[in-house]
Amino acid sequence: MRLFNHSQSKALKLPKSPHHNNANIKHTLIINGAHGIHMSDSIDTLLVHSDDQDQRQSGNCQSGGERWLKAFDNRDQAAVRTSPSCQHPRETSSPMCDGRSADDFVVHLSEPLKTFHPVQALVKNDEIAIPLRQWIVDDDNEGAFYSDRSYQATLRKTLTLRKVTISYAIAKLLQHVSLNYPTKQYSSSELMCLCSIDNFRIRLSHEQSEIGWEVNGVDMIKPPLRLQINTSCNFFDVSSDDEFTGRTIMADIISPNVKPDDTGDVQTNDESMLCHLFGLLLHLLFAGEDPAGIKAYGHQKNDKNYEDMPLAKKSSLQSFPHMRGGDFFQAKSVSESDSKNCHYEGSEQVHLLQPLSTIGYSASLSQVVTNLLDCGLGPFRAGDSYPCLEMAVVDICFLLEEPGRFLFEDVQLLSKGERILAIGKENERLYGRTDDAHLITDTFCRVASTGESEAILIGGFSGCGKTRLVCSVFEAVEAVGGFVIVQKFDAVSTLSPLSVVMSAFNELCLLFAKRSTPQELHAIYEGLIEEFGANFHVLARTLPNVLGMLSPCDSLPISSNKADNLANYSSLCFTLQRFMRIVSSTLRPVMLFLDDLQWADPVSLGLVHAVLSDMKGESCMLFVGTYRDNEVHPDHIIFGFVNLLSQFNVKTSKIRLDGLTESDVNSMVSHAFRTLPRLCRSLSQVVFRKTNGNPYFVLEFLRSLVHREIVKFCLRERRWTWDEAKVSAENITDNVLYLLSNKINGLSACTQTALKCASCFGIKIEKSIAQKLSCHSDFINLHSSLDDAVNGGFMDFDGTHYRFVHDKVREAAYDLINADFKDQFHFELGMAMHSSRVYKDSADALFATIEQINHGVPSLLIGTSHQNAVAELNYEASVKSTHCASFTSAFRYIKAAVSLLSGDSWTTHYTISLKYYLQLAKAAIPCGSSDEAKAALDKIIDDGKCLEDKIDAYFLLVASPSLESVQMCVHVLRLLGEELPDEDLEACQINSALSETKEMFEIESDEKLLRMTSPDQNSDKIENIMKFYARLGFSSWFAAPKMHAFYMARFTLFCLKSKVDCKYLPLAFVGLGACLCYGLTAETLVGYRIGKIGLMLLHRSELDMEVTSQCYLAYYFMLGLSVEPIQACINMHHRGYEFAMQVGNTSLAGLHLCLAVHREIISGKNLRSIKIEIAFYLKLAKQHSLPAVAVLMRICR
Repeated sequence: MRLFNHSQSKALKLPKSPHHNNANIKHTLIINGAHGIHMSDSIDTLLVHSDDQDQRQSGNCQSGGERWLKAFDNRDQAAVRTSPSCQHPRETSSPMCDGRSADDFVVHLSEPLKTFHPVQALVKNDEIAIPLRQWIVDDDNEGAFYSDRSYQATLRKTLTLRKVTISYAIAKLLQHVSLNYPTKQYSSSELMCLCSIDNFRIRLSHEQSEIGWEVNGVDMIKPPLRLQINTSCNFFDVSSDDEFTGRTIMADIISPNVKPDDTGDVQTNDESMLCHLFGLLLHLLFAGEDPAGIKAYGHQKNDKNYEDMPLAKKSSLQSFPHMRGGDFFQAKSVSESDSKNCHYEGSEQVHLLQPLSTIGYSASLSQVVTNLLDCGLGPFRAGDSYPCLEMAVVDICFLLEEPGRFLFEDVQLLSKGERILAIGKENERLYGRTDDAHLITDTFCRVASTGESEAILIGGFSGCGKTRLVCSVFEAVEAVGGFVIVQKFDAVSTLSPLSVVMSAFNELCLLFAKRSTPQELHAIYEGLIEEFGANFHVLARTLPNVLGMLSPCDSLPISSNKADNLANYSSLCFTLQRFMRIVSSTLRPVMLFLDDLQWADPVSLGLVHAVLSDMKGESCMLFVGTYRDNEVHPDHIIFGFVNLLSQFNVKTSKIRLDGLTESDVNSMVSHAFRTLPRLCRSLSQVVFRKTNGNPYFVLEFLRSLVHREIVKFCLRERRWTWDEAKVSAENITDNVLYLLSNKINGLSACTQTALKCASCFGIKIEKSIAQKLSCHSDFINLHSSLDDAVNGGFMDFDGTHYRFVHDKVREAAYDLINADFKDQFHFELGMAMHSSRVYKDSADALFATIEQINHGVPSLLIGTSHQNAVAELNYEASVKSTHCASFTSAFRYIKAAVSLLSGDSWTTHYTISLKYYLQLAKAAIPCGSSDEAKAALDKIIDDGKCLEDKIDAYFLLVASPSLESVQMCVHVLRLLGEELPDEDLEACQINSALSETKEMFEIESDEKLLRMTSPDQNSDKIENIMKFYARLGFSSWFAAPKMHAFYMARFTLFCLKSKVDCKYLPLAFVGLGACLCYGLTAETLVGYRIGKIGLMLLHRSELDMEVTSQCYLAYYFMLGLSVEPIQACINMHHRGYEFAMQVGNTSLAGLHLCLAVHREIISGKNLRSIKIEIAFYLKLAKQHSLPAVAVLMRICR
């Protein structure tokens, strides 16, 4: 037998025996918890403990008065046998247990209980059974053991939750009886017996929890029914102040088979009296025998204060009379007209049951009991009374499943309306979108398991809950190891559209660094180094946060050579594809959520498509995009994006969100006001009609009603009240902007100005910008006014940004600016930022400043003293956008800068004009504006003062391989001092040039050729010559093949004479080697030696990726097939494809793909896999507009 542990014991009070004379002594039956009594197969040992009542209330157990009492177990049922001193006569027996007639039974609610019935099976199957009457007394006194107030508050919540659980169980039992015993209508006395407190027994868990004992079930004694309660593991946990999510309760009734009584006419029971009696039972369950729950009125009808008595017709607990010493069914309901003459038969004193809200329970619980009691008022019953028991069961289930709303209310929060303001936040529930949320989570699980990327497009009106739907699944996605990145497009954002997508992937790097272990990060690092190698700097330039994923011990393979090749759209696509192949997998699935796609640009969606449709690896990404389907036309880029995904076999799902149903709106209103759905259904119907079920419109309409006190909180009743007639009379439009505009107009002038300013920046504004603007005289106190907007619920603040709570709020604020003066408002705002030098803080601040100013360009700026300064800001913004690969924005900014130049700028501002027009050409080419690019370059060539100023323009003009490019290269090389013929040469002349160059190689050793150094002087001119020779060689291979060998010989000869070691040198050697192998002389060994030296020079240092790709093309196409393994040639062609794509040279990349496929066919690779590969390459050729590559691929196929 174990020692008994008093500190962890559970006390169940036995009745005080009439044979005891000492009133201070009570007998307590202690049932052991985790420690205590040892229970054998044949005997249970129970401890009866006596102590002083004061000591008992302090929680101290004295061992001096202990004595043991044995309770023998006969295995079928356990009976507690007490000594005679513990036995006592029953003053009132249960009509269900003692054989007395049910009609003789009378309930005395106001009298203190003196006895209780002994338990039939106290301990059985690890459960403890207690009569409901005794359980009420025991549970109500449980808090007396603890003096800690916080613990008492938690304990009170637990006790309330247990009582509501028992209420639910009793309701289910009564409902079961009513539905399964429909013989004849029950008499009132039979119903009283059925609902008697002595007709129920509570079964508790034998294992003791931290606070109280969990309820396992409830038994009905007659008819004999057993109800088992099954709850979720956290059901009785009220220690935290969360929203009690994930709570479930199920009630299973175990009863013998009941055959309907067909001996007589079956009648449907009227459940009004059953509901009423159930209400009386619940009132006793929660109020106990505390006199605070019963209020006595000793007034007779001839008393002078008789008129002050509550009326029976009134719908309230206080209006319900309960008769002391008589049958309450004899009470007559009266109307106001005869209230003065009313009397109650057989009544000497009227007792009124007080609402449970007056003794600390929630208004919802009090309302449930009130509406149950009102069922006994007959024709005078209130409209809120229950028509049947089933509706009461539903309401009690609401109390249990959401106690945070309906049981444990905070009156201060309710009265302030803060629960209404909280609707729609991330911590609130989703209304009417459960199936859609399941579709998203199921799709993500499929992506995570298969590794195949998918897309989901969600359309709907503004405010229908698209964003809220997607945000509701974030927790589930992260719970299974997913990584969620979120970005939002903006109609008036000061950032470039492309930056939205790039910011999302840049944020993913930080997310990986935050959530991954050092071992996982090191594995990612090794994969990235293997994938990018010496070109890791390209990834670091594209996604700067990738450096945050590296540990201090990881070396950074960043090239020290300056990269001349700026990224374009194709190179960005390829970089992101390679990055996602490494970082995302079935172990690290990614969910990309882009909001408001109706404002997206084709380049941004193209980047997303590139990642989703990557065939070379498993990107393992779920893309979710939302858009306003009423704001997009049939030829919008969204639909082209969907079609492109379909062509690349990317599975795409579509979701269409309409307004909420009337039932969903009722749930939303119920949770907003913490009112049971049944009680606010009529209000919800009005709200639904006026808002068409738009969730955000519903929210703002409710806020408007609260703000204007049409709906207000009644402190006396502790609940929200409203006038449905006034709500119905509200004349609102079908646009939520009407409500928001009126709400903003009610703010102070400073706050309105702050909201207008913030709306000009889009959905958010940086805190630093607001602070600096606050120093300007025109926008003083902007920062503090934004704080007021946050307090008013119009904006949120995350520490660095002020963000509008919804797009519609920003639209309403922006619409307050007069349409005729919006450009002027933007311009003044931008100039205030310029004078405050906001643009010097960061690139984003620069973009924000120039975007505001450009709203007034040129009409508000031409001729002012700020014209040149603003032009320079546009140029700086264009350059930064180019480096960020945001070419659309770069093109827009530089066009604004050029537009601010004066007509004689080439004379008055020559240097500025030169760099502006060159930047204009660089920005126009990636955007496909070839005509504007050529016009800008021609302007430079025409107005440039010297060749050095024009050289960059010439080089951009010869970018594509064509005969015009060959001719222009020859022209420039002549200007640089090289002697080149005007016409094509004869074969003998070409052979002579090749022989001369070959002889130079014969007199130089390999070691000497590999140790060539750069000259100390004229390096710029020499590099320009080599640059144009390299471009001439590449263009002539396509456009002038007859002269190609001559140009390569002159190129190599120049390199040998100048002994220059730069990035173009390997290209000269490899090109010449290829010409010697397949030229007129066909000197394979000599050509192989020269080409191999070129590759060695290429691999010796980090060189330009485009040059590397060109070297691979020349060597492995012309030389490698003869001297290298065919599989090595295939691999290097794929590598050359990657280098070309990395710099956006899609033509060069296409040539590598064609050669790789050709070599694969020769090598004997499986033709079926080659066919699949060709199909993918054909799609790439179509996507990047490469018709020549498509033709070659079709020939291979």
